[in-house]
Amino acid sequence: MLNPIPDGKMYNFFIDDNVFFFDDICRHKFGSIFDSFYLAGLKQAHERFGTRFTLNTFYHNWHHPEFDLSQFPDRYRAEFEANSDWLRLAFHGHSEFPERPYSEAYPEKIAEHYGQWHQTITRIAGEKTLIAPVIFHFFDAVPDARRFMREQGMKFFAVRQGNAIVPNAEFDQYETPVDIILNLFKADIAGIRATLEKKAAAGQQKILIGSHEQYAYRKYVNHIPEYFDGLFAACETMKKHGYEPVYFNELV
Repeated sequence: MLNPIPDGKMYNFFIDDNVFFFDDICRHKFGSIFDSFYLAGLKQAHERFGTRFTLNTFYHNWHHPEFDLSQFPDRYRAEFEANSDWLRLAFHGHSEFPERPYSEAYPEKIAEHYGQWHQTITRIAGEKTLIAPVIFHFFDAVPDARRFMREQGMKFFAVRQGNAIVPNAEFDQYETPVDIILNLFKADIAGIRATLEKKAAAGQQKILIGSHEQYAYRKYVNHIPEYFDGLFAACETMKKHGYEPVYFNELV
């Protein structure tokens, strides 16, 4: 049974499709996870604006098929744990493709994929760094997959459309629209600010912000050079309007 959502202005910031940064750290044998430009950028956002991030992660790198998380060492575990107050890792799927993994491609494999991911991520980053996601890869999931992830602590379920957070008694979850996906704005930083300003001006108390990891990387075909400009703008706007960074799944 879900508890009521507490009052107050709060936002949850998730980033989907994470696996590139694991590959980079492993390949370059960095001394710190923050030698990764990507994690360094997120740390800068946290230090400047207080933002807390959920990184929804894959087990396998579809863009570099030779890599999966089994190759990642446990030497960074203490560093992940030391930053787990603001940097959390959540399950997103086995790999970026096929699309719609738990609604069409192979929904019957979710327990297997989650178990493999959970065991490996716990070794890599420690149990305290893990959190349930608020979104499925490509949004949709069959009922059994949705119930399975609810058992893993997924109390919020992101939907494609909607104007408010509403309870779903069948799945014992709150369904919440994603208010903004930053990479869809590309270089339109003003558009990111305006979208969030409008929601703040309307008095919306809970805001769900999303993005995707791959657009931060120059090697990615759809790289957005202004990736962190947009991310910083979103975080700054939330701080300006007095929104507290939280993990929605920990609220209820």
